[in-house]
Amino acid sequence: MANIQYLTTPAAIEHVAGILGSKPRLGVDLEFDDMRHRYGRNLALIQIFDGTEVYLLDPIPLTNPAHELEPIWALLRNPAIEKVFHSCKSDILLLDELFGVHVRTITDTSVQYTLLGESDNNISLGRLIQSELGIEVDKGEQKSNWLKRPLTEAQKLYAANDVLYLFELADRLSEKLAALGRTQWANEENAALEDVRYTRDERPYLRIAGKYRIQPNELPLFRDLYLLRDQLAKELDRPPYMVFANDRLSELVRDTPRSANDWKAARGLHPELKRMPYLDQLAALSPDNFVAVPEPTPPAEQRRFPFRRRLNGDKAARADAREQLLLTLKTHITNDINGYVANLVLSNRLVADIIELGAEQVLRPWQKTILRETAERHNLDYGSLADPFV
Repeated sequence: MANIQYLTTPAAIEHVAGILGSKPRLGVDLEFDDMRHRYGRNLALIQIFDGTEVYLLDPIPLTNPAHELEPIWALLRNPAIEKVFHSCKSDILLLDELFGVHVRTITDTSVQYTLLGESDNNISLGRLIQSELGIEVDKGEQKSNWLKRPLTEAQKLYAANDVLYLFELADRLSEKLAALGRTQWANEENAALEDVRYTRDERPYLRIAGKYRIQPNELPLFRDLYLLRDQLAKELDRPPYMVFANDRLSELVRDTPRSANDWKAARGLHPELKRMPYLDQLAALSPDNFVAVPEPTPPAEQRRFPFRRRLNGDKAARADAREQLLLTLKTHITNDINGYVANLVLSNRLVADIIELGAEQVLRPWQKTILRETAERHNLDYGSLADPFV
């Protein structure tokens, strides 16, 4: 076990950043809370391993984390320093959303493992450590409250383990990929992670509405109740489920209290909702008072209308032929390499995108190479798939 240093002050963080700036690579992980204990997404801890020391950087005691952690952000932005993560997308999205930090020169051990083509599923860090290194790490703190202070020794050890083995894993997986001739695959996939950016979902209620099969005529009430819940959750700095559960949200839409007194008697609602001004806002959602404002029509480019459903006649037939050729190629890749790699090159989503946009635009170079070589080997026409559908 490497030495663990727990840092809580701007001076200590700046000093360590100076040391880390001379290192060729860093193992990095974040602990954050995503609507579990507080409202929103909140950074709770940064873990960094330099090959010798594990540094746990605590943003909670800081007065202005965005500014006081800038020496660390500079390291993450520095393209000369390799950053080794495991399954980093959530981390880099959080860094972009909260701090505008775009990480450069990433190696993701989850990406490496996936490109070995041994499994369709993402692998957890604990399972990867066990399968590759034969070490079993304790994951008991995974769901603990990382915003609560002081951190326990068990939490600190858990956090350290999340970066302690990253170099060894990355090196071992790199060797395996090289033996398979897939180093370039990993280089391209890791480089693409630099372009991952956070995009705000302007209508997050639609995801839940779909899950609960909310009908179009129910959506305005569902939306307004969702937004009212979110407003109170933000004011209380509590996750929305602590105001009332998603199940209760759909129930209230389909069996809406008819008066302020009925809302007061409704089960499962946070007490603050039953006080002014929120009680008045709830009463305005009752059937006799509610004025439905329809959902705005999204711009044409945002409408979720599948490309294939816009086609008919000869164009539909040509799109079908393009799909059939792609599925034939997928079968050949399965037989020539294996089904896992075939799915990496031609997943259902990629097949749909290639039909519309063409392989040259949709696929990474390593994927195009496999597709082109497979087509040539089996006397099929890659050129007919290369360009956008016309």
